Amino acid sequence: MDSPGADIAPQRPHVKSGPSETNNDPESENGVNIKLSGHPGVSRTETPGVGESKSADIDPGSDGIKNNRKNMYFQLAVVFLKKVSLLLLGYIICYFNWSLILPIIGICTMIWYENIKSKKIERIKKKVRASKMTKQEILEIVKDLPSWVNFPDRERAEWLNEIISQLWPNVHSYIVKYCRGKIQTNIRKKFDSFRFEDIDFGNMPPKIDGVKVYSNAVSKDSIIIDFEVFYDGDCEINYSMSGAQIGRIRDFQMGVEIRIVLKPLLYKMPVVGGMQLFFLNIPDIHFELEGFTGIPGFSYFVRQKIIEIINKKLVFPNKITKRFTKSIEAAELKSVEAEGVLRVHVFEAKDLEKKDVTGKSDPYVILNVGAQEFRTQVVKRDLNPQWDYYCEFIILDPVAQQLYFKMFDQDDFNEDDFMGSGVVEISEVIKPGKNDQWFSLENAKHGKLHMRFSWLALASEKDAINDAMQESKLLKIENIHTALLTIYIDSAINLPKIKSYKKPDPYIILTVGKNQTKSRTKKHTCQPVWEQGLYLLVRNPENDSLIINIIDKHSDHTLDKMVFNVRQLLDRPSMQISKEEFQLQLNPECKITLSLQLRILHNALFEGDDFDSDSDEENPPTPRASIKSSKVDSPKPSPPISRKNSVGEKFEKFKTSEMMSAAPSAGFKTSNFTPRLDERGRIEISLEYSELRQKLLVTIHRVMDLPLKHPSDIPDPYVKLRLEGPGVTHPKHRTKVVIDSCSPEYEEKFEYLLSVSDLPSHRLIVTVKNKKFFNSRILGQKIIELTSLNRDEDPVRKWYTLYEEEVSD
Repeated sequence: MDSPGADIAPQRPHVKSGPSETNNDPESENGVNIKLSGHPGVSRTETPGVGESKSADIDPGSDGIKNNRKNMYFQLAVVFLKKVSLLLLGYIICYFNWSLILPIIGICTMIWYENIKSKKIERIKKKVRASKMTKQEILEIVKDLPSWVNFPDRERAEWLNEIISQLWPNVHSYIVKYCRGKIQTNIRKKFDSFRFEDIDFGNMPPKIDGVKVYSNAVSKDSIIIDFEVFYDGDCEINYSMSGAQIGRIRDFQMGVEIRIVLKPLLYKMPVVGGMQLFFLNIPDIHFELEGFTGIPGFSYFVRQKIIEIINKKLVFPNKITKRFTKSIEAAELKSVEAEGVLRVHVFEAKDLEKKDVTGKSDPYVILNVGAQEFRTQVVKRDLNPQWDYYCEFIILDPVAQQLYFKMFDQDDFNEDDFMGSGVVEISEVIKPGKNDQWFSLENAKHGKLHMRFSWLALASEKDAINDAMQESKLLKIENIHTALLTIYIDSAINLPKIKSYKKPDPYIILTVGKNQTKSRTKKHTCQPVWEQGLYLLVRNPENDSLIINIIDKHSDHTLDKMVFNVRQLLDRPSMQISKEEFQLQLNPECKITLSLQLRILHNALFEGDDFDSDSDEENPPTPRASIKSSKVDSPKPSPPISRKNSVGEKFEKFKTSEMMSAAPSAGFKTSNFTPRLDERGRIEISLEYSELRQKLLVTIHRVMDLPLKHPSDIPDPYVKLRLEGPGVTHPKHRTKVVIDSCSPEYEEKFEYLLSVSDLPSHRLIVTVKNKKFFNSRILGQKIIELTSLNRDEDPVRKWYTLYEEEVSD
């Protein structure tokens, strides 16, 4: 039997101190304000129970006690009447001899009552569980829901799935014919006896979900449609070689987000000039291989080959285009204008899994955005590696695209071991305050990856090149760029034949600096028409050149070539050339038609849909259904490098600081210096922290007044540097050895990779040692705390007094 006060559940007491006896707190308007007798000025707020008034004020006097008793008696009476009613109902049933109905009604009543009670208990348990969960854990629960649940601008479109369901038998028949035709023919070029025996994609058609059509504000001269496609059918494909079955594909599953762009919009039929279709991100593909092809090494090769083919054909920046009318230019349909460039700094990782027998790992990271892929260097035998690796991705849509990363342990003899992966929402990490984050490795026991992000918008003004070049000089990194070159290859004419009678299969290799890309291959023609748009990042538009090589695929013979100086685009209107014919170098009759466009990269704030930081705090974004967000606690975010003038200012400071560090210290008189008994000389050091490069820069200038025990025992000093931090091992550095000197000069510069968040917890240990034969005696030591070091300011050049050894070297 329920107690009379079972439905009254007070919340956690809210204690408020003050001299006033009346609670004027607006948050407790709906609560019961109870004064604690004997404790003046202390009150607590409780949620009213069932049947209580929401704003009832209960005094410690007799009126408050009487009201409280009335409520308790009322609830007791309600419970009593319920029980009496049940007994009365049972008495009536027995009086009229309704013996069969009695147990049925009793059972139904008990089930109804238990159901209500269990629901109530379950609600309480859910609230308790939810109260113990963090915001990130709650978001993890809802992330696997369909996108139309999380995003109100996406439609479920069941009517479209109904159409596909009815068309599936016809589509299935076409796919089977395509596999037996084109795909089987391409495979037979390498394996003559290959044959598809049975092809069955099952009765379950692909499902379209989360359809979104962008508004006119986003695309004025086009219609952009995004949708997700999922396939999880009972697929089974058998294949053979030389008449013997060698394998089977089954349990084929795929999930991908597709974009269709209808452009340009016309004022006459067919209203739309053409269509672009491509995958926004690398598709999630899973299938099982059986038979001979299921052998681990061969299975991995087949999977990688399938993904490689899909990336080359369909994943952005690759695409399928279809022109509906010849009245529009092919360049307008087949070129895609990028939104900007994402610069990624793969900084470090920590707490990685041990994959080698030695208890260490040789980790490296692979990063993908669409078909673009970069790979860091391998750090040998380290569970807390530091890569300091920069790469840049061309981004079509930062809201729809994601960055994928995978970490592997390099193995010289076997397949590299998987160490974890993750997915990053680009639109989230390029917002202010979120560009510096640690990411947990998914599908791994433990481990985190530290990355920084910068959003680079595209400018069509020539003046922007100065700031971009200054930032490039400031960062001092080889593989970062200042401009994006878009190349549209239209056609070429009068290419030479191979061996004077055979028409070539030409394709083009485009090169700018160390960056290279290539076009599609055109079969058996001396007048190829490519009509293809490509991108290349440019490091220095004033000095770099675009090198174009036209090559025959079968013979690898260079048919012709040309060199175009990118600087020429800086003097053109809007820094672009439209369908201009260029003379090739090797044959005077050969010409190529190109369109070129140059855009300068500059740091900018990302103009996303939800850019208000306040609204983000109150209404955190829900992760996409297809995204596995792995963001964890971030270090103190570094401010975005997004002020157009600040790059120039920092560059001026940088030049000044370089001049200051190179000049000798003025005004210092060594003759008047009288050392104390515990002093071991002095050392002149310049300290600087570059937030752009995430590096601590240490310059050792010179050492003065080292102790001399005997005139015949002049030291051979050198300086040893060690950066010390909690749980992190940094490389040690040392200067050259200066023979027979008590006041050596070095002028040597060293760098330490160190994040902004880790700077206050580190200290620099500077030790001056004497190099004599096999013994290196310590002459003096100085420990420099980095807590007060200012970021992105002029180098701090000062003298430090050396003392006896404090920390063991």
